Amino acid sequence: MSDSEFYLENGTNIFNGTIDGEKVPRLQIEWRNGSQVATGREGNYINEIGFSFSNSTYYKWNGKSWETVSDLQNLTEATRLYRNRVEYANEAEKLRLKAYETAIEPVGYTSLRYPKNVSTGEHSDFVLFDFFDYQPPFKNNTNFETKVDNSFLFGGTKKKRSFVNEKLPEYNRSGQAGSLYKRDDTGRFPQIMLYMPDDISDTLKADWEGKSFGSTTAGILSSAGTDGIVEKLKQAGNETGKGLSKAPVELAASLITNLAKGITGDSINTGDVFGSIDGVIRNPNVEVLFQRMNLRTFDLTFKLVPYNFDEGKIIKKVINVFKKSMLPTYSIGETEVGGKKGSENRAVEASFIKVPKVCKVTYMRGSSQHPDLPTYKMCAITDVAINYTPDGNYAVYNDGTPVAYELKVSFMETKLLFSEEIDTGRDQSTAPPGQEYGAMRSDVRLKENITKVGNSPSGINIYEWNYIGNTQRYRGVMAQEILERHPEAVALQPDGYLSVYYGKIDVNMERVN
Repeated sequence: MSDSEFYLENGTNIFNGTIDGEKVPRLQIEWRNGSQVATGREGNYINEIGFSFSNSTYYKWNGKSWETVSDLQNLTEATRLYRNRVEYANEAEKLRLKAYETAIEPVGYTSLRYPKNVSTGEHSDFVLFDFFDYQPPFKNNTNFETKVDNSFLFGGTKKKRSFVNEKLPEYNRSGQAGSLYKRDDTGRFPQIMLYMPDDISDTLKADWEGKSFGSTTAGILSSAGTDGIVEKLKQAGNETGKGLSKAPVELAASLITNLAKGITGDSINTGDVFGSIDGVIRNPNVEVLFQRMNLRTFDLTFKLVPYNFDEGKIIKKVINVFKKSMLPTYSIGETEVGGKKGSENRAVEASFIKVPKVCKVTYMRGSSQHPDLPTYKMCAITDVAINYTPDGNYAVYNDGTPVAYELKVSFMETKLLFSEEIDTGRDQSTAPPGQEYGAMRSDVRLKENITKVGNSPSGINIYEWNYIGNTQRYRGVMAQEILERHPEAVALQPDGYLSVYYGKIDVNMERVN
């Protein structure tokens, strides 16, 4: 059997770079330090397969670079990974939409803490501020096209339209996705850790408005609600004409108001006509209608007292970081506008400024997010107010540092909050002590001898297994399945494996004797 026949039988063909007869993404080869390196494009998801004609080799994407498949002799890994590409792509899409998870930055140039010795123990509460570049809401979105039902089309509108944000995670992507927000590692915008303030509150505001409907309008809308709104709205002009023909009194009142304005200049309405002649006004037919939700806003106030020289420097840095984060940047640098970077095009650099940073505000309890305080998406900083004399008198140390500061920062959340995002509450948890808030390693790739043993009340599959290389048996869930139904309960660990917050699902993780 020839090599070409062997590869075709195995699903791969190194002569035309296909698997199962389908063209695999093409890569280029560069020589770096005496070694061949695959380049040309980044992978779209981990385990994506690519092919280079230069050396007739298949590669897989590991999340950072292209590496050769492990079995170059028979290429079964390339075939297996390619045939599972839909599964890998779907998992990558879920992780792409997964919310950013706050973690405590180690003490150093990327972290500012006040007080300097603020406690971060298991039962210690504090607040973290992380700063990121603003992410445009309509950049690199997943669009889809679909036909629009004929009943919703008016006057020759195209039947096929493009849509975005079909689902809530897609809408939230630019306001919280961890794949978009990377923490600054230069020290220019360090993470800020402050003590828990005294003015924590959470306010949601919805706008409802009372609207008045005249008798004719109320009749039209009532009929539309009964017989189908689209056709009735198309007939609205005819219905209105019929309604007016039945209301000569209304027309007479309108005539009077117009005559009064034209002859005497008096400004009166039809209600004034009925009230002054017959002692009645029209039935307002007032109904309350929902208008919109407002973006959530909140303020946090801190009194910062430097008890030594080092704390004085920290406080000044904290204030300056908040100032810098809320202000635009005059130079756009590496930011692209129409495919041109400001650093490479003087006209682009001169024409635009860069929008301010956004901030992730996280109330913490130990190493985890506080279970009972509000959770915020990325926030814009709308106001920074510093009072250098919070005690009502001017007082400074010998070097000019004020003896106290009051820092008030105002925030606006960058995305609306929806009902689906409100948790049912920690008391619903069935997790054993220690599992309410921590993520337990539950990636199927770490397990073996997996057996399904049942389902939870909500229908989640329950399994028993042992971790590879360990004989102890456990009972719980598979992270990949939980990612499908409850993405908020899954965390991606630094090593690339998935963990599950059992406190957010109705399954316990237990040892099996």
